[in-house]
Amino acid sequence: MYQQFSRSAAIIFGCGAISVLGEKVKELGCKKAMCVIDKGIEGTPIPDKAIKSLNDAGVDVVVFNGVIADPPVDVVDAGGDLAKREGVDCLIGVGGGSSMDTAKAIAILMQNPGKAKDYILAKPEYYDTKTPVILVPTTAGTGSEVTAVCIISRPELGAKWSAFVNTNFAIVDPELTLSLPKRETAHTGLDALAHAMEAMTSLDWNPHSDVVGEAAIRKIAKYLIKAYNEPDNIEARSEMMLAANLAGLAFNNPLTHVGHAAADALSGHFHTAHGYGCGICLPAAMRISAPAVPEKMRVIADAMGIPLKGSETGEQLGNLVADKILEMMRALNVKSLKEMGYKREDVLSFVPDVVSSHLSNHCPVKITDEVAYKVLADIYDSYQ
Repeated sequence: MYQQFSRSAAIIFGCGAISVLGEKVKELGCKKAMCVIDKGIEGTPIPDKAIKSLNDAGVDVVVFNGVIADPPVDVVDAGGDLAKREGVDCLIGVGGGSSMDTAKAIAILMQNPGKAKDYILAKPEYYDTKTPVILVPTTAGTGSEVTAVCIISRPELGAKWSAFVNTNFAIVDPELTLSLPKRETAHTGLDALAHAMEAMTSLDWNPHSDVVGEAAIRKIAKYLIKAYNEPDNIEARSEMMLAANLAGLAFNNPLTHVGHAAADALSGHFHTAHGYGCGICLPAAMRISAPAVPEKMRVIADAMGIPLKGSETGEQLGNLVADKILEMMRALNVKSLKEMGYKREDVLSFVPDVVSSHLSNHCPVKITDEVAYKVLADIYDSYQ
């Protein structure tokens, strides 16, 4: 038996790192960049910091500000049209996962005919793009800056599908998260936690994902609530930024599984935020997986700071981890699906979505209709 795993693109990490963006883009030989930004950072100083760094290095800038949450294929098409029309030779995704994923998807269109829907598929494919892609996260959660995956909505299908695109480097500057609202701090932090935990329990796990996943969980358990309660705490922001980055590295090869499959169903039908969905689905994902991977669950429980006797069964460990996540969610004032106005019967109707998701194939437990129903019921019932 052998395992294969790969490194991500280069990472430039640290407070003030945004200032070297232009210099690094110039080193790639680029002369005209398109900054892909989302509504969440439009009107903040962040885009101006990126543009100033690029201009100071002699790089011309075009801004595409049409990104919305869970970007649909027509947003990618609009960005691709602008990039081609302006003749840009570099794409820079600045913002949350939506901006970064949109930038990756636009890169596919830069050298391929057709529309985004032709490349964003239920079974993702890799695209070797020639246009450099640089990513600048402004949240501590998605990990998109170190993964190849880009997730794009297909509204006509009520689904979110994906593609894989290699990127050049990431600028990870914790100072860019100081203005992140509390709700987004909570949701993106839980997203990172889901990445780490699902990667470690995935059928495709590897030694690298286990090491960085555990490190990410320890940091999130220690710093997420602190970053939420103390938004200006640069230590907490830095540690969460690093945790999100590590969690992204954790699932760069082993994919996430049933928690993300359920979260995609929620966002596909209810248009819930991705991070919120991943957080709300994570306890059930860990509970259902634990009996199949008891030793992994023991490591996760320890990383979460849960006192252990050493004699716990897999099922008991899963319950302990799930309860700890639920406790964290309460401390972060995360709303339940019921509080959001969603009905239990509607959530349970998403069984076919969860079963058919390619992500469910990576769960250590086979996701049948019965298991998916149990997971969805747990998601709704355990947190109200």
